[in-house]
Amino acid sequence: MMPPSPFLKTPKPTEPGASPERPVFRVVTSAGEAEEHLRVIRQTMERSTKHSTLSGLSGVLVGLYALTGSVITQFVTPGLHKPMDRYAFIAVWALVGVLSLVTDILLTKSRAARVGKTALSPLGMHLIRAAAPGVTVGVALSAFYLQHPNWIGEYIYGVWMLAYAAAILAVGMFSVREVSVLGWIFLAAGIVTLLVPYTIIQPALTMALTFGGVHIWYGVYMGRKYGW
Repeated sequence: MMPPSPFLKTPKPTEPGASPERPVFRVVTSAGEAEEHLRVIRQTMERSTKHSTLSGLSGVLVGLYALTGSVITQFVTPGLHKPMDRYAFIAVWALVGVLSLVTDILLTKSRAARVGKTALSPLGMHLIRAAAPGVTVGVALSAFYLQHPNWIGEYIYGVWMLAYAAAILAVGMFSVREVSVLGWIFLAAGIVTLLVPYTIIQPALTMALTFGGVHIWYGVYMGRKYGW
């Protein structure tokens, strides 16, 4: 139900059978009063179109998962025999992705309950639909990597960054500004990872810095600004 407009007087109840009174508009008499009405309207509209129950702790944990995955895939899985090395590589990052998703859902639902909101509201479903294409691209290219590892190699990291950036930027249209900033950071990192020669910047390093370090920085910032 929409809240009553601040520009309308509430009509008095009418007798049964009588025609209802028409709403009476009240003229705003001062600039300060008009600014206050606009502020209330703007806040109401923003609450209905911006998802703001994101958890800062979720970002920190996701970053720690990614750093752990980076260490394992850099120092453990390369020692396995082929083709088990690439299967283990994808399995580790798939586990990181699942843990990150579950953590984000649980902590977002918890924080939404604390502030009196619902995580899986119609707006929350819009976020899921917005992120789905980018996530699907990342999963599809991961499957392609399993079949043709020599075609992508370690540049799969850059592909993941671009797919993740596409998902986050889509989500950013329905969320706070910091989410879009995160998406642009990953977009830039993905481009650099794919275009800069391997001898200058190693994709494994940018993976650890972005999915690990940037996520931890983002989580701390969001936690201090919006809540944990």
